[in-house]
This record gives sequence, C-alpha cells and structure tokens, in this order.
Amino acid sequence: MKRLLVIGAGHEQVGAIRMARDMGVEVIATDINPRAPGMTVAHHARMVSTDNAAGNLQVAKAFQIDGVITLSSETAVPVVAHIVQAMGLPGYGSDTAYWATNKNAMRERFAMFGVPSPASQKVSTQAQAQDFAQAHPGPIVVKPSDCSGQRGTHRVDQLADLGHALKDALQYSGDGQAIVEVFHAGPEINVTAAVQNGVIHWLSLSDRITAAPPHFGIALEHRMPSKVGAQAEAAILQASERAIRAVGLRDGIAYPQVLWTADGPKVLEIAVRIPGGHMADVALHTSGIDMVEFTIRQALGEPNPLGACQRHPQQKALSVRFVTSLDVPDTARPLRSIDGLAAAADMPGVAWVRCHLQPGDRVPALAHSGGRFGAVLAFADTSAQAGERSLNAVQALQFEFEALTAA
Repeated sequence: MKRLLVIGAGHEQVGAIRMARDMGVEVIATDINPRAPGMTVAHHARMVSTDNAAGNLQVAKAFQIDGVITLSSETAVPVVAHIVQAMGLPGYGSDTAYWATNKNAMRERFAMFGVPSPASQKVSTQAQAQDFAQAHPGPIVVKPSDCSGQRGTHRVDQLADLGHALKDALQYSGDGQAIVEVFHAGPEINVTAAVQNGVIHWLSLSDRITAAPPHFGIALEHRMPSKVGAQAEAAILQASERAIRAVGLRDGIAYPQVLWTADGPKVLEIAVRIPGGHMADVALHTSGIDMVEFTIRQALGEPNPLGACQRHPQQKALSVRFVTSLDVPDTARPLRSIDGLAAAADMPGVAWVRCHLQPGDRVPALAHSGGRFGAVLAFADTSAQAGERSLNAVQALQFEFEALTAA
C-alpha cells in the first residue's frame, strides 16, 4: 500500500483524503487544528501547521511516504516542494514553489518570459507606494507579496487611502513586502490545467464574478462557459501557457487568473496547486477530468496519471455560487438553524448544496474568501441559466438566528 501525505485537513482537503483512501492509498494528514474534519478521515493524523516545512518533513520521513500533496493552501506549496526535494519524490521544486507563491518574484519571471500582466512594483514603505501611484494615474491595487484568498488586497482610488491599504497588505505578508499594480477593468477569467511531463492539458476556462465594493476581488460565483468569446479565450490560453512556463511547472496543476482587458489578457497571478473555491468542480464538469485524482496519481509516481484518470460526464454550462454574509439578514447573532437545504438541492439542475456553518456559529464577515461559508453547484444549457438556478437555490435557504439577550 502506497502512502500519501496530505498537508491540510480542512473541508477543502476532505474529498482528496477520501479519494486516496478509496484508491487503496494509506493517507497521513497534517493540520494544526486537531478538530479539522479531515483528521478523522485519514488513516493517520498529526498536528503540524501547513506552513511548517520541518515538521511536515519529519512526519513524511517517519511514515516513509511515497507522495505529498496539498489542496487550496497557498502556504503549504513551499512545504510540498521542500518535502519533494528532500525525499526525491515526484513534484515541483522549491524554485517553482517560490515563483508561484511570491507575487513580486512571479512578476519578475513574467517579465522574463513575456507574460502580459499589469505594471507593478515591489514596495515596503508608503513613500515607495506613493511614487508608484503618482507615476500611474488612476486606480491601483495593493496586495501582500505572498498571501492568498484576497487577504490584505485593496483597490485604491484615492491617494489618501493608500496608507491604510499598504498597512493591511503588509500585515498579511510573510516577507515584509507588498506589491502595487495598475488596476485594469475587465472580466476576470479562471483557467485550470493539468501539466504532465511539460505538456499542458487545459481543463477549464470560466468567468470569475466578484463582489461589489468594498469586497474587492472576492469571487461570489464561477460560470462556465465564459462570455468572453473564442478569440479572447485563445489569447487567454496563450498568456496562461507563458505563465506556466515562467514559473517552471512541468508536472502539476496550474491555476492562472487572467483579466481580459481592452489591451488583451493580463495575467494577475498563477498558482501551482489544486485551487479552492470549488474550482476542482468547475474543472471536473468542464473537462471530465478530476484534478484531485490526477494530482494523487502524479504524486505517487504513476507513469501516465492523466491517462489513468477516470473520465466523467461533461456539462454544457455550470454555475458555482457561494453563500456569504450578503445572503443573510443578520450577522450579529449566533445561528440557530438553516432550513431549506434539502429543498434547494432538489431544485432543477442543482447538483449539490453545501454549508459549513453549525448552530451556534456566527456568520463570518466577507473580508476575504474565507468568509464564504457555503456554495451551490448548478448545471444548465447556458451559463446564464445555470446562474439563475444557483441563485434560486441560494435564495431558498432560510437562516434563523438566536434571540438577542438583554445586556
């Protein structure tokens, strides 16, 4: 029986742990949270943080694992690379992990490989950020250099707001740096691909529909097929291929995020992990390939993981719509119950409805992607119709809250 280390045991990782078990693989999961749901699903569980390279390597060596993966966790990508290199396992190396997780280093690689992307600069002080803003009139975007999930990410329209945005970005940064970039208007496109021996196999291209201000950049819905059209799609995939080459990925999952602007595609960033936010579902129902299965097989050293993957039915159109604080009437009181889940799941075209809140929980603020606490997947003949179906399902949910207690 082969052994697989899964770094992270949250909701996003549970499906991979179960799939690996079903494939006859012995699974070891690590997470700093002893109550993470995947800890009881794996054969073995160890309390180690997803960003602890030394601790996870110790677990990997103790179990003499055959492969290592992560899902959704950006901080675990360098840890995976560290274990891969230390134990000679299949996967990407530390250079690729760094280029794909540090946005400033990523942009340097983009420039070297001719990847179209917004003009940007590495900054650590307000003076540096102000110089960039004054040299590039119009809105700018401020982000941490090495964080994900829209944490610390802001659109800045007024110079007076730059100091607060930079301070927030730096608090989420692991290297004391932020990135400032020119804001471009246009639809945002998510691309996914499976890369095997340097050959890119496109899995999905979908529209990323984001929340209105002040929730900048947080996805509320994914729709496939995209509305941008065939000519734009071809240009987006060409830019995405350059981004994949720029970070040196030869084996793994690629997740470029691209803006379609008046000047053509602009690659915002690229990840080399299975993305969160149910993008694996988008890829599965678009291509028929489960990127989780592909990743497990590739990590365990199978000679042709893509060829060995099961083929699943493909859908004409789909919508993944998230449930957030924008969908509930009250965020101050603890939740008593959520009704309508079964009815929503039975609505036409709805594949599933998921919600991670429990009675007694408070609805999280939509400060970043982690504020999304549920989702609906719906299928249809067109993306617009799929979007209507997912919206109807979300609106069927009924949230009841505890009564306020007297002070």
